[in-house]
Amino acid sequence: MEQRRWDDDERFTGVGDASAMRPAVQDLAAVMARDGWVTEDPDAHLLPHLRAVPGWRVVAERLVEGGVYEVAAHPDEPLEGIEAHRAAIRLLAAIAEPSFFVRQCGPDTFECVTGVLPGDPPGYATHGHLVRLVITP
Repeated sequence: MEQRRWDDDERFTGVGDASAMRPAVQDLAAVMARDGWVTEDPDAHLLPHLRAVPGWRVVAERLVEGGVYEVAAHPDEPLEGIEAHRAAIRLLAAIAEPSFFVRQCGPDTFECVTGVLPGDPPGYATHGHLVRLVITP
């Protein structure tokens, strides 16, 4: 099994663990488990922001089981590898709230949780969105 973390990694280990930010991640996970935390009507709240991002065209959207807003988007220019990953995050950043998590879960698929935790600015009630972005060829 490959131990390298990137192409020229010779160290094979990092400088520490991620404990410093674990409480914030745990807080996000805790509010995600609250019934009713995912907001309604993503077509009104999210879609206009996604459609306004230069370099992308939203080609389909639908609300699927569990409140996941599935969005298919086509980039104006071909994207591969890390550039596709970074471009997907730039697109999703258009809907980012104080807490924002993105995970690439397939070659062309990204899952995103974004929301407001208790006490986050600008003082809205805690709520969030689940988005699955599928980059179309």
